[in-house]
Parts: sequence; structure tokens; C-alpha cells
Amino acid sequence: MIQFDSDTLEARLLRLLLRELPLTMEEAARELNVSESKLERTVKGLVSRGIVQIEGFPDKKYLRLIRRDISFHGTNPTQERKIKHKKSAIGKSKKDDKDDGMMYR
Repeated sequence: MIQFDSDTLEARLLRLLLRELPLTMEEAARELNVSESKLERTVKGLVSRGIVQIEGFPDKKYLRLIRRDISFHGTNPTQERKIKHKKSAIGKSKKDDKDDGMMYR
């Protein structure tokens, strides 16, 4: 079993390959919104580990998933809800706390 962090480019590419086969490098780069050179570096790492295979023709390179025993861990950042923080009364200006009476000058 191979584990990947959910928010890495490798994990995003592997999820895409699990959903849609066959997939070209150009289509994957467009779908993941990254440059082709960045995607090629990521794919080379996956090829060296024996997870992905590149099948190529002179004009197109296709990506093929070799292993399917992949799991993802961690929270995908797109799934996290943004937390709204309320401003506390303490964090406001300190001028309100001071008493400008004669006794305190």
C-alpha cells in the first residue's frame, strides 16, 4: 500500500488517473492547472517508483497507472472550512479603558 498526502501534486495527479483513463500529459496539466514542465518532473518521480508509466507516440505522451494500491491521507485544503474569528472587546482600542477624569492625570 502506497500512501500520499492529499494536497500534493502527486496525489492530485493520481486521483485524476484513477478517475479518467487514458490521459495525455497536456490534458493532465490543463486539468490540474500546472505547467507541463512541472507535471513532467512529478511524473518522472512516479515513474521511478513504478507507480505510473509513460506510453508515448511521437506527438503525444499518455499516462497509465500501473499500481492501484494507493491511499491518501490528510485533509484536502479545498475541503477545509474557513473559520471566521470574531474580534474580541479586548483587542479593540485601549482608549476606551482609560478614564480621563482629574483624579487619574
